Amino acid sequence: MRSHRSAALASFAALAAFSGASAADEPAASPVADPVAVIGEPYIAGGVTYTPADSAFDDVGYAGLDKQSGPSVSVSHRTLPLPSYLEVTALDSGRTILARVERRGPMTGTQLIALSPAGFTQLGADSAQPLAVRVRRVNPQEYERALLRTNQRAPERLMTPGSLLEVLRKLLIRKSAPAMVAADDPNPMAGVALPIKRSPVKPVAAKPLPVKAVVSKPILAKPDIINPVGAKLATTKLVVAKIAPTKAPPARAPIPPLSAAFSIQVGSFASRANADSTAKKLSGHVSASGKFWRVLLGPYNQRALAEAGLARAKKAGFGDARIVTTGK
Repeated sequence: MRSHRSAALASFAALAAFSGASAADEPAASPVADPVAVIGEPYIAGGVTYTPADSAFDDVGYAGLDKQSGPSVSVSHRTLPLPSYLEVTALDSGRTILARVERRGPMTGTQLIALSPAGFTQLGADSAQPLAVRVRRVNPQEYERALLRTNQRAPERLMTPGSLLEVLRKLLIRKSAPAMVAADDPNPMAGVALPIKRSPVKPVAAKPLPVKAVVSKPILAKPDIINPVGAKLATTKLVVAKIAPTKAPPARAPIPPLSAAFSIQVGSFASRANADSTAKKLSGHVSASGKFWRVLLGPYNQRALAEAGLARAKKAGFGDARIVTTGK
């Protein structure tokens, strides 16, 4: 399963959605801040070794119900720091919520995260069935962190556009069964049981190979020391059967491995403070470039998703945003 994550699945180009709450509506932050995040040592669960790390995360998969959670809007994740924060988007509706990573898990199965009952409720989803989701690590404002620490809901993000949902749904299908899903599937998310188009296998009749028959011809022996009287000896000359050579199938081009090769450059700033402020709003990061500071989103390993994220960035007002290559 993890071997496909280098292919697959994992990270996407999508711009962070704003919550829509004004500064006047923000509640006072709790005086108790987040504790120092715990990374932890590698561990084995279900025969798979997981190595916790403080890294970016953006992936699609399924969310199962975390029955061991309390009343908070929280998730279990196998490798992200405890605590950290995620945007969880339901791929059927486009609703997006903010959740806090508080536990390790799921320890069995192939689900991406385990979501608390409060999280399923806020998404308006049925917790009895696995939910197709997109999960993205973010850096929320302190007042939102305080709400989640005190078992309250953070404001929902803006609805995910239908065009981006379509990309994410198809990516989830390819990740689940990359060899069997048609690229132009018109209905990629009809419920949790994803439809898969299978090409019918046609039997190929075996053609007999042309064979030259074996021919026997009599040969007259010449007089020699062994046969001084020149007797006619009947011998047989064999002609070896010839088999037509078969053509070797054409070699397939190797499939290049997926790599985090794309980022979205939102803008370039002469002021570090302005760059930091923009990066915080978009859950991006700042990179030095000579005398300027670039605000980047990513990195991502899917060109199609990078283009979808670029479209959202421009729609959000960053008309000069562009896709840049960040290396393999």
